[in-house]
Amino acid sequence: MDSGTSLDRMVFFSDAVFAIALTLLALDLKLPTGLHAEELDDALVAALPQLLAYALSFLIIARTWMHHHADFEGILRFNTNLGRLNFALLFFIAMLPGPTSVLSEYGDDPTPWPSVLYAANIAAVYLTMASIWGYAKHAGLMDRETAARRYQKVLNARVAGASVFLVSIPAAFALNALTPFVWLLLVPVSWLTRRFSATE
Repeated sequence: MDSGTSLDRMVFFSDAVFAIALTLLALDLKLPTGLHAEELDDALVAALPQLLAYALSFLIIARTWMHHHADFEGILRFNTNLGRLNFALLFFIAMLPGPTSVLSEYGDDPTPWPSVLYAANIAAVYLTMASIWGYAKHAGLMDRETAARRYQKVLNARVAGASVFLVSIPAAFALNALTPFVWLLLVPVSWLTRRFSATE
């Protein structure tokens, strides 16, 4: 089987895993059964943490899929190590509905572990994406124009994103349920990374 066919099969398989992970996220969005009409408002308010955790995870998986798609427009060749790194990424993507469920269920409790588990999973996604990107360039699997134009900018963005979630892990032991506010740093950090990368 030639390299191009193997690459296409890997990308198609990855698309399926991303789609399944997005679908599994929605399975936790449910209200208690047998509610009376007057209980619905309180039930909807109580479900807000589930909805917010779902929205955050959906956004991260969707953005990761878009970046994965963009990456493989510039990665033109396949080898076994690239396939292994891609499976590592899919491992963390497929795992994400689990930590999302834990965060939505126990994120308000005075314990750091729901946030720690979630942040570790997201940091692993960013770092694995960075590893795929870095390996593809150094193994000569990447289009030369892509390597020259986009490599450092993309790598910087992924390392910066991972850093936000990694920093939040020790912070969670002090912040507990407030830890998700640390993740909002992703917005200015991403903006600063893009700005400084553009000037390089």
